[in-house]
Amino acid sequence: MKRTNSIAVLVLFSIFTASSSFALTPVKMLALKVTSQIQLSGDPSDQVSSILATPNSILVVGTSAKLGFISAYDRTGLTQLWNFSLGGSDSSDAIATTLFRENSGTVWVVGASAATPPSSTPAPFPVGTLNPSGVVQDTSTAISSLTQLDIWKVNSKGLLVSSYTQAMPAVIFPDLISVKGGIVSVGGQIAAQNSSRFSISLGSTGVFAAPRVVSVKSATPISAIEVKTTLSTWKAFMTTLPIKGLPSWKPKNNSQVLIRYDAKTKAIMAAYQTTAEIVTLSWEKSLGVVALLSYPTGYSLAIVK
Repeated sequence: MKRTNSIAVLVLFSIFTASSSFALTPVKMLALKVTSQIQLSGDPSDQVSSILATPNSILVVGTSAKLGFISAYDRTGLTQLWNFSLGGSDSSDAIATTLFRENSGTVWVVGASAATPPSSTPAPFPVGTLNPSGVVQDTSTAISSLTQLDIWKVNSKGLLVSSYTQAMPAVIFPDLISVKGGIVSVGGQIAAQNSSRFSISLGSTGVFAAPRVVSVKSATPISAIEVKTTLSTWKAFMTTLPIKGLPSWKPKNNSQVLIRYDAKTKAIMAAYQTTAEIVTLSWEKSLGVVALLSYPTGYSLAIVK
């Protein structure tokens, strides 16, 4: 009986020792490998604003040749499945900024365009409620005449289902869209008012509610881009300082890094660095984390399993 207990203790000790040794294995900083390049028109104002990883594709939204667009790439990021240009009904200049995907596969894209001035001046924004989040997005890429809000509904095959437009009282830069119960909610920056944002909703009948001003309280710059997965948290940020948990890595100038942290212990599970700017991240459980990279010459995708 004593011998059996001794064997059990020895086995448990061996398992604990092996697992402890594995946990203490140093994490090394790796180079973030580019998966594919995003082809745009080459116009200086071209911009990719948002990506979304889905079970079947990677969706990319942005502006190319002064028109908004949405593209779908396969799960490798190498092959473009379809591309659809998004323009305002009465404009030659338009941008597409972000998107929302419903469980059915239908995608809602929001943007803005330079609409023909309406015959009557739109009513000013009514004052709304305080926004405690304090998030302010960069509007430096917004064209000075983008006073029309545009919403496009696109099916999973890249075909336009419907589109909606609304004249706004000021230049806008929409950066949020969500759909719940048939109601489409949109928010964004009022370009001339750095301390204010707008919100507006589109009803199930296709009619817009009146836009409202949402004041921003104690806005602070966003220092890191973050996406949470089932077991971990991924963070992308610039740093000039060493990173705790990576003793062997020394930053050079202002280093762009992508770090994976364990959700429970906060320990570093993986670390990557890149010479590009990480614009945004998206995650899908069967695909992994997708990073949108910005270079002086264009944009690329990086998929991390």
